[in-house]
Amino acid sequence: PHQERLRRRSTGGRGEEGDHGTQSLSTLVHPAEGGEPPPPPPGRGRLITQLAALIRLWALFGGLITLFLALMTAASAISNLAFGLPFAADYELVKHLIAVAIFTFLPYCQLTGSNVTVDIFTEGMSARGKAAMSAFSSLFAAAFAALLLVQMYSGFLSYLNYPEVTPVLHLPLWTAFPPILVSLALLFVAAIITLLEGWHGFRHPAETSPS
Repeated sequence: PHQERLRRRSTGGRGEEGDHGTQSLSTLVHPAEGGEPPPPPPGRGRLITQLAALIRLWALFGGLITLFLALMTAASAISNLAFGLPFAADYELVKHLIAVAIFTFLPYCQLTGSNVTVDIFTEGMSARGKAAMSAFSSLFAAAFAALLLVQMYSGFLSYLNYPEVTPVLHLPLWTAFPPILVSLALLFVAAIITLLEGWHGFRHPAETSPS
């Protein structure tokens, strides 16, 4: 079918032998066009489906933050050109909120396999080998998310005990930490989901091989 040819072209001709975690989780996260969301893959419970939907909504929240910052920066530039009155706090708001927005995208990228990867060495591997690599990378991502979560929480407590504020709006710096901590917690959850997905593909490679 035409859609299958387009999908093969966009994945570099890998077809159904692409990364198992990416394929099934993409099906889980992205609703079918013009219809209801597809049922979860075999063995996937409602809880994971709900967590995937939450991660997607969290990424959309980050997109709204980015959109707000873009509109604010454009409005400030136009006001500066037209009236010589830029928004005085635009730079500090961008610096404060863009980090929050970036962190909101990390769980979604992990869940859908959208992180930048170099697959030249794994292109010729079997479906089971790719699933093993996916599980290993997910395990590393989970450990990295847990480490960042601990360190960020320590920094959050430090800013609570010794408050600092932005120079113009006097916005407390600790206010950036709660959404970042939520993002890291969701990143850990996403990594565990893809770890289970990779492990399932390793144990049952026939279910991920082309039919």
